[in-house]
Amino acid sequence: MALKDAGILVFEPDIYESLAEDIEMESAKMKHDVFTGLTLKHFDWIRKADVCFVYNKDNYIGTSVTLEMGYATALGKPLFCLSSETGDPCTNALVDKAVTSAQELIDLLM
Repeated sequence: MALKDAGILVFEPDIYESLAEDIEMESAKMKHDVFTGLTLKHFDWIRKADVCFVYNKDNYIGTSVTLEMGYATALGKPLFCLSSETGDPCTNALVDKAVTSAQELIDLLM
């Protein structure tokens, strides 16, 4: 909320609980289409963004976030995370800077 209050446009997931890979759906095609849509939607946001911030609480990121971090890096987007530790040394190397609060990120952006 602090970023939005500072006038920063924030693209954020509208699904707040992870979808499990083994989630039951009407068909395999529907499941594929849902996951494809979510992935491409996030890639579109990353492409439009000036910077990316990953909220990796407890030093954890999943497979989808790893893909998103790689995409952001490939596009040359500065990549900020809550922690520089992601659970994988190769992914850690993608983090430009760890920021521990919204205010710290705002200060860097302004």
